[in-house]
Amino acid sequence: MMYRIIAYDEPTDKIGYIIHDPRIGRHVSSGKLTLKESEIDDLVLKVNPANKLFNNVRPMHTHVEVYNDNELIFRGRALKPTRSMENSGMFMQEYVFESIESYLLDSIQRFAEVHNTTPADFFKMLIRVHNATVPDWKKFEVRKIDVTNSTDNVYRFVDYVNTRDTIKEKLLTRLGGFLRVEYLNGKNYIDYVVDPGKDHINDTPIKIGKNLKSASVVMDPTKVITRLIPLGAQIEAPNNETTTTGARPRVTISDVNGGRDYLDIPELQKEFGVINGTQTWDDVHESQNLLRKAKEWIASQSATNTQWTISALELPEYASFRVSDRYMFINPSLIEPQLLRVTQKQIDLAKPHESNLTIAEKPFSLTSYQAQIQKSLRSVTDLKKFIVSQEEILNDWNSKYNSSQQKIKDLQEALKELENKFNGQTPQPTHIGKIIDVSEWQGVIDWNSVVRDDVSLSIIRIQDGSSHQDLKYMENLQKCINAGGKYAVYAYFRGTSTADAQQEARDFFERTQRVVANKQQPVFYAIDVESTEMGGNVSQMRAGIEAFMSQLNTLGVPDHKIVLYIANHLYNSFNLNTARAGATWIPSYGQNDGSIVNSTKPTHPYDLWQYTSKGRVSGITGNVDMNTEPSEKFKTYLS
Repeated sequence: MMYRIIAYDEPTDKIGYIIHDPRIGRHVSSGKLTLKESEIDDLVLKVNPANKLFNNVRPMHTHVEVYNDNELIFRGRALKPTRSMENSGMFMQEYVFESIESYLLDSIQRFAEVHNTTPADFFKMLIRVHNATVPDWKKFEVRKIDVTNSTDNVYRFVDYVNTRDTIKEKLLTRLGGFLRVEYLNGKNYIDYVVDPGKDHINDTPIKIGKNLKSASVVMDPTKVITRLIPLGAQIEAPNNETTTTGARPRVTISDVNGGRDYLDIPELQKEFGVINGTQTWDDVHESQNLLRKAKEWIASQSATNTQWTISALELPEYASFRVSDRYMFINPSLIEPQLLRVTQKQIDLAKPHESNLTIAEKPFSLTSYQAQIQKSLRSVTDLKKFIVSQEEILNDWNSKYNSSQQKIKDLQEALKELENKFNGQTPQPTHIGKIIDVSEWQGVIDWNSVVRDDVSLSIIRIQDGSSHQDLKYMENLQKCINAGGKYAVYAYFRGTSTADAQQEARDFFERTQRVVANKQQPVFYAIDVESTEMGGNVSQMRAGIEAFMSQLNTLGVPDHKIVLYIANHLYNSFNLNTARAGATWIPSYGQNDGSIVNSTKPTHPYDLWQYTSKGRVSGITGNVDMNTEPSEKFKTYLS
């Protein structure tokens, strides 16, 4: 399962641009897609300056499409953007997109009095009015209608209200059913159906120990009525009587129920006490018919409704969960196995294999309610045992999944490198000049002079941990780019925990993009690892660097664009995963007199050797770090 997002500047555009696809290293900073059964679907995206969507959205014009593998699951338009600056100083933009169903909000119905029309014809009439008042790309073609009423006719007044609200008030609320929209081959289709879902009795269960991550159920008896006051149609005022409030008495059951206008429900009163409530039947004018209707309603009355919230994993062996479909929920410690209907699904693009599901309210009889309360009291110990076993299974699955994803990524990169070498497509520079790294310690740099002095690559420091941003990094980045220089960036690692390492990575990336967004990008991001951090625990250094790299991956920097700078004397004790990084950069000076001949090579494998801190380059007053002997792999950064 892999989600990708394509953006279009205009709704009629046929060619868009990819803004999120982890397979090619393009990411939004965060994204949540909410698919709803009875409301308009929406998508919330947050992007940083490195994303092409940043500063490139026109409300109501820009459209996006979300695909689950090759299946289109959302198409929608942009609403008003929100601009913000994070604590790190990074500028972000958040956009909300609403489904194409929202096109129905853009048209206004005209006054009409509709008689003896089937729900299908009435629905088609509303869509015709909509289509007549909007541009072609907002029009809908009616495809399927199977909603009816008892006499299959509709008597309605239509007022000056938008089409979506008219459909909701005149059809969905009164007759039930659901709207479904689909964008297919450049056209918008709309259905009005009784049941858009299907049952999954033998496939895709929601099962503890398999794909169920968490579940909660609320039994809500607050809507129960134990003393019913049935109300019929309003009693017409006499011809000579006027009313200013519009309020009128209604038909009741008093004259056929011993003078009482209510009916008690003894079984429910015994459990919940006396709770008064009304039910209204506007079309009932006779008290005897009203009494019959009330008794029928009592026979179907439930003791309580249940509301579920479920977090489940989308496993590769199962199909994705779909809104309106019904799935077997299997968790013996919580409730008996049963089909539950999904009414909402929320997808977090940062965790594509997890879905948060909202389940339709389900009525419980009094007997079922009492039995479930007793079962819940007996199940606490068993539930704790299930939770422990479930967490172990999920942790093992997550570990295997992460490991397999990394192996796939490594194999893809290795295959690409082999193909390039085999085909002779890896362009190598015909001449490699000086390679330097600089920071605030070099003071003010004349970058035009640096570039003219045969410098092939300048590696510019961005920060020393999160707490100190290099005082010259903004100036160095901007002037290096303006002078036409090729550059990379590096950050000194100071992480005290994996969470702190992730924050450092975010700060590193966001500080860089604050200057270079929509400009020439760095050829790599280097992590400077030359002191024992992680609270002084050398055994945790590998975990800290892994967390740093993974966070850069999330921000759109692939492993082959990450370089590890490792102190030669601490190489073994750090035990970093050098196979994951794009290159390894190691300092080893010897006499450190500025010459290569008097320098000592590193004692560990390297792709770039920093041989002195006392080099000289035009445009820099004083010493500067110099590097040499780039490997064939490193030379790809210089091409």
